[in-house]
Amino acid sequence: MKKTLILVASLLISLSAGAQNLFDFNSNNGRLEVGLIIGKSGMTTSYENWGAGASLVAWGFQLDYLQAGPEHKYDHHITDTKWNDKVAFTINAGYQIPVLSWLRITPIVGYCQTNDGITDGSSVNVSWSDNSSTLYHDYDVTPGSRTHYFNYGGGISIQPLPWFSLNAVYSRYAIYGSITFDLPSLANL
Repeated sequence: MKKTLILVASLLISLSAGAQNLFDFNSNNGRLEVGLIIGKSGMTTSYENWGAGASLVAWGFQLDYLQAGPEHKYDHHITDTKWNDKVAFTINAGYQIPVLSWLRITPIVGYCQTNDGITDGSSVNVSWSDNSSTLYHDYDVTPGSRTHYFNYGGGISIQPLPWFSLNAVYSRYAIYGSITFDLPSLANL
């Protein structure tokens, strides 16, 4: 217990030494970050699955999108199988509170949606763009399976260098990490 109190006291003393940097909301001015997300959407439901998404931070306001599934939509096998697939996606918004110049906490609120569906392995679609093509199968949502959730939670952002940040978010229906790049700082490199 004494060691814990000494550690907390040491931390508070070191923070008070740099108190002029605490909660400096001006540090959010001019920040414009874009990034990639990897995590789990639909947590605590039977639809939870790993997915990917994108993140945008503008002047401290954060917007994240994460989608997981359907698993077999982009399968390269052509078969007469119909797969039972599931989809979960999450959209979160929040504001980054700068605790220190390199550390921010973010309360978030958002929306999560899950649903069942069928991916038809016998249907084949091809989309063309420039010199690449994508093969995908039809995915149809099972009527009545769509469920909506109010999402809430928090995140932490650590900025080890001025041009990028590492972020982690834990919410009621999603958990994910991201790396974001500060575009104005990258332009000044």
